[in-house]
Amino acid sequence: MNSKIEELKEKHVLLKAFPSIKQMNNAIKHICRLKIDGIQISVLGKLEDVDLYTNFTNYWTELKADYKDELKLSSNFGIVSNPNIGTIFITGFLTPIFLQKINGKSIGSMTTGLYGILRGLGIEKKSVLAYSKALNKGNYLLVIRGNKSELQEIGVNFKESA
Repeated sequence: MNSKIEELKEKHVLLKAFPSIKQMNNAIKHICRLKIDGIQISVLGKLEDVDLYTNFTNYWTELKADYKDELKLSSNFGIVSNPNIGTIFITGFLTPIFLQKINGKSIGSMTTGLYGILRGLGIEKKSVLAYSKALNKGNYLLVIRGNKSELQEIGVNFKESA
């Protein structure tokens, strides 16, 4: 068997915080219209004032439908209770990492879980702290992973729409 050198495109990450879910949804729809095949998207948001016993099922169903069908994100969806932020939802490619268990506890529910996951993606410490604060204040985090040229195209669009 002959050996072959495979050229792999290095993945990079782009993060953006949005103060409202509507603004974030519009950004994701815009990204989907760009028809960039190689990107992966995750969304993190803080769940506040959700009655987990009565209203949670409807809330979960609506969020999952928006992100899976309308926005064409992966069906990965989960919830973790982070001691520093509170209850957060996660959808997209990062969900399995947040839900992975170590000694019976999901990584996302650990005190340093969010920090460790974002740092593991290559995001600088200062930026991780800023995005963690934004999430804690109720902002939604859009995490996009792709190659450098794809993310530059998306980043330019973010700057133009600001």
